[in-house]
Amino acid sequence: MKASILKKIITFLSVLLLVVPSVSAQISTVDRVNIDKQVQQFMAQEDIPALAIGIIQNGKITFTSAHGVIDRKNKQAINQKTIFQIGSHSKPLTSIITLELINEGKLNLSDRVIDHLPGVFPQASIAEFESLTIEHLMVHRSGLPTYPKNVTRIDGDAFLGGYSEAMLLEALSTIELRFAPDEKWRYSNFNYAVLGYILSKITNKSYSQLVKEYIAGKYELSDTLVNLSDEQKNTELATPYRKDNRQVVTQPWDMGLLTPHGGVYSTIDDLAHLMELQMAAYRKYNKSGVTSPLISTQIKYDTDFTQGGEKYQGFSYGLGMIEVTPEFPMHDETVLYHGGDLDGFGSEYRFSPEHGVGVVMLTSSGGRKFIRFAMTIMDELLANAVNNQKINQGKALD
Repeated sequence: MKASILKKIITFLSVLLLVVPSVSAQISTVDRVNIDKQVQQFMAQEDIPALAIGIIQNGKITFTSAHGVIDRKNKQAINQKTIFQIGSHSKPLTSIITLELINEGKLNLSDRVIDHLPGVFPQASIAEFESLTIEHLMVHRSGLPTYPKNVTRIDGDAFLGGYSEAMLLEALSTIELRFAPDEKWRYSNFNYAVLGYILSKITNKSYSQLVKEYIAGKYELSDTLVNLSDEQKNTELATPYRKDNRQVVTQPWDMGLLTPHGGVYSTIDDLAHLMELQMAAYRKYNKSGVTSPLISTQIKYDTDFTQGGEKYQGFSYGLGMIEVTPEFPMHDETVLYHGGDLDGFGSEYRFSPEHGVGVVMLTSSGGRKFIRFAMTIMDELLANAVNNQKINQGKALD
């Protein structure tokens, strides 16, 4: 029964795109050789061209490793600095930037969107937009559609040609809400495109500049960026392959102003480092309540997740990340995560603040089985952490 439910959940997620306990010096860690072997077996079974993985335990990076090739023709091996597009995991980065700007006093979660974008929304129905806030965009309670009508793409193909300011403003001038702001939760990529545009307007900086300043600069993630140089494209960027036919080359997405929801590039080393920083932030948050832009669940809403007419508890969305508790049929412990899928590139980013473990994965050909594989590795990390905790508790009683 649980496997059937889980299969449905993975299908849904592929479309969407506590203090760490003290441990003894003898704590066991997962075997890197075993993890790498599982990665290689998965890649061979599913014909995956490239996959990079990062493992976090006890709140620290245990290792990162890279498997496969940048391109099937040239067969240049990837490494931990190989660049992948991360898809919807761009949303947590956009959230971090937003919270940084809030800390600087440049905006508030309660700010009305129409005050930052005056005269943009359809005047005939402007009253419907008056209660729409920055928070509603971040937590997917805005009522905005997943995409406006002038965003078109054939499923499986890359999004190309960019998305200009004129196109975004044209969309907003005629856009219709699916429901009233804050009425319910519905995932919308366009939420984060609008949010990114607002961030650029209030700072007079491009989204690329904001990523460089508030992500790459502040958190020392030098390979996390929006625009690649020709050299990076030719020598460091993994070639994406379609997830429905892993022998067919596709392209990175050229997203323009849609980039804040899914167009950022990064490496396994950068994202593993970011997770390590988030772990440290959560330790402080859970101990003393100190927030930071890295605390993605300081505000969260139940999504009222429903499959097959049945409602499931324990699935919440915060400020750019998802939280699932043991009530939800995914993991046996509480896990925070987000992923990304661009019909080629795929990303998975999962961690447990309570147990201090996490996994990051990047691939040049994603899909549902890639998501499931990341979940399997996360389950192994959680089981190891829980077992260590029981051993330590037993030692304390002796």
